[in-house]
Amino acid sequence: MVRVHSSLVIAAVLAGFALVASGGRLMSEPAAPASHPTATVLSNGATIKIEQPKIEGGDLWVTAADLQRINGLALKPPGVLCVGDVCIKLTEKGAAALLQKKDGQEWINVTGLAQKIQQPFAVDRESGTWSFGPIPETRTPFLKSAVAPNFELPDRKGKLIRLSDFRGKKVVLMTWASWCGCRLDVKNWEPIYQRLKDRGFEIISVAEDSGGEAAAGPTFDAAHVSFVTIVDPSHTISALYNFVNVPSAAWIDEEGHIVRLNEGTYAKKHNLGMIKFGTDDYAPAVEDWVTNGAKSKFIWSAAEMAKHVHPRTLDEGRAQSLFELGVYFSNQKDLKKAKQYFAEAEALDPDNWNIHRQDWAITDKKAQNRNWLTKVTKSKKPYYAPLDLPK
Repeated sequence: MVRVHSSLVIAAVLAGFALVASGGRLMSEPAAPASHPTATVLSNGATIKIEQPKIEGGDLWVTAADLQRINGLALKPPGVLCVGDVCIKLTEKGAAALLQKKDGQEWINVTGLAQKIQQPFAVDRESGTWSFGPIPETRTPFLKSAVAPNFELPDRKGKLIRLSDFRGKKVVLMTWASWCGCRLDVKNWEPIYQRLKDRGFEIISVAEDSGGEAAAGPTFDAAHVSFVTIVDPSHTISALYNFVNVPSAAWIDEEGHIVRLNEGTYAKKHNLGMIKFGTDDYAPAVEDWVTNGAKSKFIWSAAEMAKHVHPRTLDEGRAQSLFELGVYFSNQKDLKKAKQYFAEAEALDPDNWNIHRQDWAITDKKAQNRNWLTKVTKSKKPYYAPLDLPK
């Protein structure tokens, strides 16, 4: 069933947020957007260059073709944007117009649209760089029915990996990072994979590493793994699955539904002198699920899944957009801006360890372990949520 949003004007209650996000624009009638040389858009793990966009009152306007490149939304008559079964009706008249026609070209106000549907975003105006989170209603299958969010990311050899291509198999989608002791655990999944791979089982191992291949590649290489390996500099997978720490993992069944989500998902215990971490209990649970499927005592009921899957708050969503700006500027070697946006992200989502630790690994590498220990010591919450595996 197609869901359609009716047109609306940003309410006064949202005005504070809208004005910050749009640069404080207040207008009585829409003026023709002014041309701008280029814009950089960060969306869904991709960096998209937009040639000759239009910037008006701080808002970003793009053509219908460029909008589809950004978030998959296709413009359909009369003034409706659709991706999958989600459709959004655009306002075409008055101060809140999101669609304009000029010189035979249709232009869409991307930031105005984001405000309308409460899509998180952030912008660095000086460089003309915009970072957009997911369209909220595309998250409904995940939040309401535990449908595993699909993704399309290249593996280390450049092959596009889509979760949907693994339909018919059980999949453990797991994350780790080079700045975490869990890097030592990557190799331990290979013998487990070898035992289970002929039973319709796959591991997709994702390095949440903004340092890219240079940071994560050596660990994968040293582990000599044969399962699917992805380096995810923007932490796209963590954002899709609401992961805030590494390692984390989702069990995805043959129909593409999540049947368990956890963090602290180690294959074995580790002992590094005084530092001990990991568990010997999780890998046997994975093997039990692969063997017994829906009869496994380790899969969650729908009620249990509902307890663990929640929509992100507006602050948490915006934190991810700010984090991606930080990653972008760190890759541009602009550490001043990277630090600025990481700090803003951490303030909005203080319990997101992935954001904190990735920031420290980039901007304060010598002190990252001390920073981690200080924050762990001060925290009133356990570093990893309990696995709660049944006995």
